[in-house]
Order: sequence, then structure tokens, then C-alpha cells
Amino acid sequence: MSNNMKFGWDEYWKPTPLNVRKLADSIVTAATFSGSMMNLEGESKVGTAIIIIGFTAKVVSNFFAENENRII
Repeated sequence: MSNNMKFGWDEYWKPTPLNVRKLADSIVTAATFSGSMMNLEGESKVGTAIIIIGFTAKVVSNFFAENENRII
């Protein structure tokens, strides 16, 4: 694993790396779609759980930041 990212509480307000942001956005999009479909099918507990998992993935992605000591 490369050492070009940091994870921690202090990284929340720093810019999120593009690849992490794209992955988190994809997860939250898929979770919103599938959770909504489950809710429409009458499985509201499962649908809500899926949406919460997607939202949590998006929030956790904000704790990643680029490593400033990275040598290009």
C-alpha cells in the first residue's frame, strides 16, 4: 500500500483525495438507489440500514487527506 494518504480526526477539514471521493460518492449513490428500492418493496428496515451504511461511508471518507510529505 502506498503511503500517500493520511487518516485521522485532524484531516477532516483538509481536501479529500479525488480517488477516495469518487469511491465514496459511488458507494453512497448505489446505497441510496438500492435502499430506496428496498423501501419501495416494503422492506423499510433493510432499506434504511443500506442508506445509513452509504451515508457512513461518505462521512468516513472525509477523514482521508493527502500526505504533505509525499515525494513526487
